[in-house]
Amino acid sequence: MMDLPIWDMRRGDYDDNRSSPYGGGLRSAILSAVLEFNYLKAPIVFLFLIMGPALLVGIVPSVISTFGNLMFHTATLAGTRLFVALGLFAVLAAAALWLGRPLLTIAFDNFRHLHYSLVFPIFVAVREILRSLIEKFAGRSTTPQQLARRRRICTVLAALLFAGGGLILALTVEISTGLKLRNVERIQMLPTIKATLGNAAVIVGLSTIFESLYWLWRELTMTGPVLDWVPAASHAALSTVRIAHLSDLHLVGERYGCRMESGTRGPRGNQSFANALRRLSAIHAQTPLDHILVTGDVTDAGTRAEWAEFIDILQTYPALRDRFSFVPGNHDISIVDRTNPARLDLPWSAGQALRKLRFILALDEVQGNRARIFDRASGTLGPSLSNYLREDNRMELLRSLAERGAMRGRWEITKVWDAIFPLVEPPPSEDGCGVILLDSNAPSHFALTNAIGVVNPSQMKVLKSVLRNSPRSAWIILLHHQVVEYPVASISSLRDRIGLALVNAPDVLAAIAPHAARVMVLHGHRHRDWTGNCGDVLLCSAPSVSLGSDDYLGSFHLHELARGSDSIQLTATQNVRVQDASMMEMPDAVDIVVRHHEPAA
Repeated sequence: MMDLPIWDMRRGDYDDNRSSPYGGGLRSAILSAVLEFNYLKAPIVFLFLIMGPALLVGIVPSVISTFGNLMFHTATLAGTRLFVALGLFAVLAAAALWLGRPLLTIAFDNFRHLHYSLVFPIFVAVREILRSLIEKFAGRSTTPQQLARRRRICTVLAALLFAGGGLILALTVEISTGLKLRNVERIQMLPTIKATLGNAAVIVGLSTIFESLYWLWRELTMTGPVLDWVPAASHAALSTVRIAHLSDLHLVGERYGCRMESGTRGPRGNQSFANALRRLSAIHAQTPLDHILVTGDVTDAGTRAEWAEFIDILQTYPALRDRFSFVPGNHDISIVDRTNPARLDLPWSAGQALRKLRFILALDEVQGNRARIFDRASGTLGPSLSNYLREDNRMELLRSLAERGAMRGRWEITKVWDAIFPLVEPPPSEDGCGVILLDSNAPSHFALTNAIGVVNPSQMKVLKSVLRNSPRSAWIILLHHQVVEYPVASISSLRDRIGLALVNAPDVLAAIAPHAARVMVLHGHRHRDWTGNCGDVLLCSAPSVSLGSDDYLGSFHLHELARGSDSIQLTATQNVRVQDASMMEMPDAVDIVVRHHEPAA
């Protein structure tokens, strides 16, 4: 008789729970992160991401003051009248602004990054704490309309609290130290730094007031509550669009590897994705699919081996591959080290540059000929992604990054990443249905704080332009992060609602709302199965193909859309569950749970 094995190593072990809030417990994950935190890199990152932008912002008043004093002093010596001096000052200031645009852009980007990394997340935390408290006392019997009103009230309170905090900060610093204007001709290091930081505090306080009032205005002008989707009477359709919506594949690069979130409590290996493709292949053979859309977290940590696994599995289904489109998730781009989430990734290091490069290489291989770059200079669609990546000497620079982590390659990937999003897959005809692919990942250099999302202003501008300039086309918009909170009290933990938020979601909704009749928004990130509306905007949240609670483990969506003359309408949706073969007795078993809604009469 064969002795029972002590342990099956294919199941993983406790080391696979190091980063898991489920396998090892949230307290254990936080304690491990604190003990393994890199206290040498932390001050460097703080100086670069927080102090650097603050110093740039704080020095601006002194530079302007010094420049103005020099101009008026020169004009006085020359005997020039005051209005002539003012005119000369305006001309020279305009010339300085024109010539110094790159520096001004850097200063503005750094200031915006300061808000994204510090101000916005704190505002989201205050808002969600207020919401969770009011939902806890209100109970679960609250209607979606009542819940929406209470959440709006909490957002208004958070905005007012934040505006008050910004006012207190600005007044406190101004009263205690005053706005310091140093003569930058004769710089004294310590007094200048002190004055600059004081100025930065005043500016941050004042800008926080502005941002809070802006959030308040956005909340008060939102169009309607968040409600579950209810089928409506269908109109005459020009065509039908069938799409499969997958999300959060979390592929690993090892045959028996565990995902970082679930640890040993979740599925091992990549059989869930293979099962999903096998099922999609059968569905496509029966009734062809127009698009197969993946809303981020294709990989678990953005490693080379994980992307190789994705390409290898996908290439066995060429008919599906030609319809595949995907956007980046935080696990694809922002995760630093899946075995040590406390590790800091310096902004100029090769780690994040390589993760972006791997994602772009996968994009190029799968959808490079279909996806188009938006030419911001002309305001029209430019070359395909594949052609863009091969223009000039771009390919050689990206190769240098892949081969030896070259600094020029790191700089190039940053420019490429900013230029390509949002990617656009134009509709086959003017009245067809296209796809817009957004990057919703906020800049992050620390795994435990990487899940917050932002759609930056550059992408927002392009999104508005594409929607505005194609009035007859319908669009499916893909992004990773959730746009609205679900219309159910306390369905998500406070940790998820703060740590997984899209901080400028109201801006995204405001950009889409004027075109809501011909737009559908798909996202993942929360691993939840939900379809609903915010006002007239249709929103679909996909569960994870491989992760989630028992109710949502291993599933994806099938949506059927009716394309009208000036609209797009969801007429039916299905949830297809794909159990992980490694956790079942029958390796090829696939369970299908159908949720099909017929249009109302």
